[in-house]
Amino acid sequence: LRSTRHIELELPDSKTYKEGDHIGILPKNSQELVQRVLNRFDLQPQAVIKMNGSPHMAHLPLDRPIRVMELLSSYVELQDSASRLQLRELASYTVCPPHKKELELLISSDEMYKEQVLRKRVAMLDLLEDYPACEMPFERFLELLPSLKPRYYSISSSPKVKANRVSMTVGVVKASAWSGRGEYKGVASNYLAGLRQGDTVACFIRTPQSGFQLPDDSQTPLIMVGPGTGIAPFRGFIQARSVLKKEGSALGEAHLYFGCRRPDHDDLYKEELDQAEKAGLVTVHRCYSRMEDEPKVYVQHLLNQDAQKLISLIEKGAHVYICGDGAQMAPEVENTLRAAYEAGKGASQEASAEWLKKLQDQKRYVKDVWTGM
Repeated sequence: LRSTRHIELELPDSKTYKEGDHIGILPKNSQELVQRVLNRFDLQPQAVIKMNGSPHMAHLPLDRPIRVMELLSSYVELQDSASRLQLRELASYTVCPPHKKELELLISSDEMYKEQVLRKRVAMLDLLEDYPACEMPFERFLELLPSLKPRYYSISSSPKVKANRVSMTVGVVKASAWSGRGEYKGVASNYLAGLRQGDTVACFIRTPQSGFQLPDDSQTPLIMVGPGTGIAPFRGFIQARSVLKKEGSALGEAHLYFGCRRPDHDDLYKEELDQAEKAGLVTVHRCYSRMEDEPKVYVQHLLNQDAQKLISLIEKGAHVYICGDGAQMAPEVENTLRAAYEAGKGASQEASAEWLKKLQDQKRYVKDVWTGM
């Protein structure tokens, strides 16, 4: 089951952020995942090792003692799909000829590598468990693993409300593994979902290059499109507008197009958004895609209904923001806006592409999107 979590972190007093910024989280691998490595190499979690290595191992803690458990939890990616280099090394350490041949076959055939490894997201650890005749030493396994990367989340709060409190809206990734090996759990989302009050998290603030921020003029109209966890930065925008209004600033029209699965399941900020709407901070256009006995409705359907009104707002200087899935949702929203412009203006596809590019160049059409799980 998918679940969405609201998570708040307290920043040190010296750290600041703006609405629309990202927070980079340095996650930890789960104990369950680390235990699989310990079992495969017959290691004790409390065992201490000291490594010295070449420059390509710079991401590992070299020349100092470290517990194996900490090393595997905090420094290396354990779930990345196996690379061809890793497969070659696995094959070279495999002493059983038929198994060696199977691994070599995965490297030699492009189609097989894509089908059996990449599409099924099979990691080097999975293959080590499948092939007990692979006698790869633990040190070589470590050398071949990439460093554990930070994961970025759109901040879902405004510093105008509380300067050192930052929140995230996190979709927790848990699903049947594409490889058929039990359950796949996203490293960072499950790490965050497992945090308890008082826990410390390694994180940092990053301002996206896209210019995903509120306009300087509070009267600029806003069109915000954010299905699912894509609502995050817009919650921060609405909080900021609430403070600006209390301070006496005049606000421009604001529309939020928000979609989720079901109102009782992942409409996390329903009451808050209802109150914001009553206060005149935003008009919320909601749609649900998993309602029983009802057709799936997505944000692009609502945008299509309001198309001419939105084009008119854009002509009055509105800024358009899109946050969320970059694989399907963002291109479909783009196509919807372009089709509306073409219909309203009797314009060609070339003209609508030029219109959209101009908005992007003016930083009036900005995206904060991601692809993949």
